Amino acid sequence: MLVKQGELATVSAVAGSLGYIAPEYAQTFRVNEKIDVYSFGVVLLELTTGKAANYGDEDTCLAKWAWRHMQEGKPIVDVLDEEVKEPCYVDEMRDVFKLGVLCTSMLPSERPNMKEVVQILLGRNRRWVCGRKNMRHA
Repeated sequence: MLVKQGELATVSAVAGSLGYIAPEYAQTFRVNEKIDVYSFGVVLLELTTGKAANYGDEDTCLAKWAWRHMQEGKPIVDVLDEEVKEPCYVDEMRDVFKLGVLCTSMLPSERPNMKEVVQILLGRNRRWVCGRKNMRHA
């Protein structure tokens, strides 16, 4: 969006696809970094499962499906995309799936920011994986 210096920037509409938009956006219509984190988490879930963002029935999507899978304590390895799953990469795929679930948390305050996501992907921030924000049911 191009804005002349000194003018206020406003957005009258935000485009998005079903499954990628954070739940709070539907209620507030406010865009912030946590909404971007949610969308990125959906992409991580797509990459690890091979399923589309709108996977599920009319009441659910990939993010909700993945969250429910974790809450039920089912093995993550069972949902990883068979076409790309290699035994030597299962641990990394499991970690990326868990990060996708964390990024798509229903509460924005429970999602990491993008800087933390990068640090997690680089293996430099174990607090989110092993600490207070731990994803149980590995």
